[in-house]
Amino acid sequence: MTRTRIHVLAAIVAVLVVACSPTESKGPPDSASPTGATPIPGGPMETTPTAASPKVPGSQQEAIDTVLGYLQRTVDGLPPGTELDSSDARGGANLSCDDDNTGSGSGPTEYVVATHVIAPAGVKPTDLIAKTGDLWRTWGVKVMQREGFEKPNQFGYPSDGYRVQIEAAYPANYPPLLTVVSPCFAGDLRQDGIPAPSAVIRQTNRGS
Repeated sequence: MTRTRIHVLAAIVAVLVVACSPTESKGPPDSASPTGATPIPGGPMETTPTAASPKVPGSQQEAIDTVLGYLQRTVDGLPPGTELDSSDARGGANLSCDDDNTGSGSGPTEYVVATHVIAPAGVKPTDLIAKTGDLWRTWGVKVMQREGFEKPNQFGYPSDGYRVQIEAAYPANYPPLLTVVSPCFAGDLRQDGIPAPSAVIRQTNRGS
């Protein structure tokens, strides 16, 4: 992924976010980045894994369903009582895959969902991030901590070309931000009218 795409992804997440007030527990105050990300370093981007068996979505609905599947599978594998909450206006949206096209035209697009991970009592945000990375590893996902983002963070690269990532928020006691991104697919398949996943995703069956 190019540095331009990283900046555009940060921008789309910013569009999805209505920042919480400092008295709320779901996210950082207005002055903080919604992703908890720090500016991208000026040096070369680190190498990220290449998808072994990329599965390009054949429709907007397929992208949504697969992203939702990763979200549900993740929350199901975390400590009992964990839930995902995007009721502060985070949620799903399409992001242009063309560095030269940041609008909503017919160029290649990817589907992105960002949500807070709300931990049960007694589980620290940093522990939750570590547990999430460990969970993804049990699926055979290549997981790494990336520079240029609030730490700790865990970025996972499944073989199908989707991306899963969880990042610390600022201040550190706020819930981490979980984001799932689809591979790029044809822009003429984009359907912005399809409802995004539910604002709150709770655990169903336990385990992976």
